[in-house]
Amino acid sequence: MTASTSLILFAALAIISLLAVSWVNEREQRRKTLSKKLKELRQHISSTEELILEVDQMVESRAIAKLINDEIIEMILAMKSANPDTGYLNASHQTAISRAETLNDESIPVALDRLKDSDAQIARSKKILEEAAAILRRQQAGGKLSFEEMNAFLSELSWGHLMVEVITHVGQGHKAQRRQDVLSSHAFYKKAQQLLMHSSHPDKRRHRFIKELSEMLANKRLAISEDIMPETHLNPESPPANTAPAPEPSQKQAAAEDTAGSDLEVIPGKTTRQSSKA
Repeated sequence: MTASTSLILFAALAIISLLAVSWVNEREQRRKTLSKKLKELRQHISSTEELILEVDQMVESRAIAKLINDEIIEMILAMKSANPDTGYLNASHQTAISRAETLNDESIPVALDRLKDSDAQIARSKKILEEAAAILRRQQAGGKLSFEEMNAFLSELSWGHLMVEVITHVGQGHKAQRRQDVLSSHAFYKKAQQLLMHSSHPDKRRHRFIKELSEMLANKRLAISEDIMPETHLNPESPPANTAPAPEPSQKQAAAEDTAGSDLEVIPGKTTRQSSKA
């Protein structure tokens, strides 16, 4: 073998070695990128599953939770398609399908639980509702929801956003009432009423809620109607011992109250087609 032949052979081997190393590195880089992407999707699925549980407790309609669960199923299928070897996704897929069946089962009642124990919990619940709104806006932009459907769902989320704070204040008022702490209970009821009055949400229950809180502050009512606030486990069983029942209103006063109530009719706002932020 001549020197030139040996040189060519060594050069060829070097080039082949470099190509092999480059191919291995590229393959390893793709593996790492895919692994990182799958990890991010797993975390996203996990947080979205928690979001569904929270939304199901704060919004009366299960349609929103169904839509978000459908997005989880799509993400799982995309992950399985990208990496068929991810057998652990089978359990997640089955869980999402079972959850969908539960959400579609109308015989299972919605268990609302918007009573929170702290401002931090209220803030967390509000953030979750805002994240749900962002998902719906993304779905509408992707053509999965009509503009009208999105607006209807956003209105439900907005009501839940308001209720989580209002109902928590009412619940704190009920706790104070049970302790015979009239001043504190009325302060909580008044705060809840102010939140409702400062809101412009078109739901007609808002005005009923305001009226019933006024009746509670006047010692004419113990708790809010169950169709407005189904979280009844903290409702007082009787008025505070040191609080005398309010006198029955005269016919003139009753007529004035009816007139005032008629002024609280809601005029639904018009929604224009414009971009929204979560």
